[in-house]
Amino acid sequence: MKENKTGKYLKYAIGEIILVVIGILLALQINNWNSEYKANKNLKEIYKQIQTDLKVDTARIERTIVKFDKKDKIIQDILDKKIKLSFYDTITSMNYKDCSICRPETTYSYSFKPITKGYNLLREANSLTEIKKDSLADYINDFYSQIIPRIDNQYEDIQNIIFENIKNYQKYSWFSDWYEKKYNRDLLIYLFESEMYRKELSRFNIYTKHIFIETLKNYKIRATEILKLLEQEIEK
Repeated sequence: MKENKTGKYLKYAIGEIILVVIGILLALQINNWNSEYKANKNLKEIYKQIQTDLKVDTARIERTIVKFDKKDKIIQDILDKKIKLSFYDTITSMNYKDCSICRPETTYSYSFKPITKGYNLLREANSLTEIKKDSLADYINDFYSQIIPRIDNQYEDIQNIIFENIKNYQKYSWFSDWYEKKYNRDLLIYLFESEMYRKELSRFNIYTKHIFIETLKNYKIRATEILKLLEQEIEK
């Protein structure tokens, strides 16, 4: 009798242990499901922010390229000596400020800095392991980590050239008038006849048109590609 009771108790105890183990395993599985759900939800929210950022950026790049194209048209006209001498006679102290081509094109440029709100959220989530491992997230990280320093460095190069040009122009008699936006015929002669200025324009165009703008175009192409991938991922 004692052996039968002991056997029953043992079976009951083993059964209880099995139930407890099953309960623990189920709880762990549910916890994993909840964690995965939260991670997926968090990642999708980050993707939506990146999607917004890239849509704004691609539109901004388009506007920036249009501005550079207009600037390049002026530069090319000067390099090709398309400004006729008779043009000088049309410019006076009264209409000088309205003349869009009567200032050194080498003294200003257009900037572009990517919006990084979504990218920063992605980096922060990665560092806290709050999101699941995802190939798209890795691709986006690689994209931003490469393109941002490239854009920053190239624009810094352009700014350095601009500062160098402005410093060089201080030796000319027309410098103060240019700075104060006053008419000065000698400035016009420098802009449209000087070979030195053409060299400055050529150098400036190398850094803007052939380097910086090409990087922005590449940014737009890759951003458009990522937007398509994000749309597919968000709709899942």
